[in-house]
Amino acid sequence: MKSKLFFIVSLLLVVSSKAQSQIDTNHIAKNNIYVEAAGVGGYGSVNYERMVFSIKRFEINAKLGVSTYNVMDYRNKFNPDIIIPIGINTLYGNKHKLEIGIGQTISTIIHSDFSNLKELKTKRVANYHTTITIGYRYQKKDGGFMFRCNYSTILYNNKTFEHWGGIAIGYTF
Repeated sequence: MKSKLFFIVSLLLVVSSKAQSQIDTNHIAKNNIYVEAAGVGGYGSVNYERMVFSIKRFEINAKLGVSTYNVMDYRNKFNPDIIIPIGINTLYGNKHKLEIGIGQTISTIIHSDFSNLKELKTKRVANYHTTITIGYRYQKKDGGFMFRCNYSTILYNNKTFEHWGGIAIGYTF
């Protein structure tokens, strides 16, 4: 009886370890952290991206980033302008991917408030910019080094078009 129990437990351990190793080889990395120069976050931004949908060679990622432009206001006090790019990126491919994205970049910029000339104050103004991106991305399904290069159209304050390019390096896990 003890030998049968030992055999069954041993067999279950071997089968479960095989199943675990198969899961590890099929791991799909769902998170990206990257630094982007230029692009929809201004002159430079730090971004986090999470895969929300994937089927075969097609995936959809949600993106959130942060950047700053001026760190000091006009009075030379620490009061940074903040830029927050938010978006959805669709990717198609294996390691080499076509990337198409749409998003909104929110910027809060410090301006001087001249409503009371005796006491000069600052006021923070929020702006909303619609973005459309198309580009190339190198990213393995199981994670590691990530590189992207893209062209972005930014509709500033949803009125004026500007054209930007962006390049990013990061890590997928």
